[in-house]
Amino acid sequence: MTGGDDVPVLDGGPLQALAVEVGPAFAQAFIDDFLQMLPGRAAKILHDLAGGDLRAARDAVVSLKATSAMAGALRLERCCQELELRIRRGQRLDPLAVKAVLYANIRLLVREAARQGHIPHSRPQGRASE
Repeated sequence: MTGGDDVPVLDGGPLQALAVEVGPAFAQAFIDDFLQMLPGRAAKILHDLAGGDLRAARDAVVSLKATSAMAGALRLERCCQELELRIRRGQRLDPLAVKAVLYANIRLLVREAARQGHIPHSRPQGRASE
């Protein structure tokens, strides 16, 4: 469950496509929200795993996998695919090991997002859909 070193951390293609489809402001709001929500999403996965609620953990992983794909966060998406497969197979997962891999991928993503100029902009709460 490494996320795949051969996969780009952040591919700009999906965000560019989103910007063309619905506008650059919405695409920027999407990536802002995605990045800001990563810690909470990861915490939910870890909480569910630690509590033994594999169904809830799987649902949270699938949700993170889908939004990662939409954001172009390909390595995090791959990490989630691998984690989802392990959960579906009923493999015993060490929450601390999952935490280490998940947060390592998130740190790489945030670093790459900053490098590409996608660090969240300040904006009033509740205005992501504008």
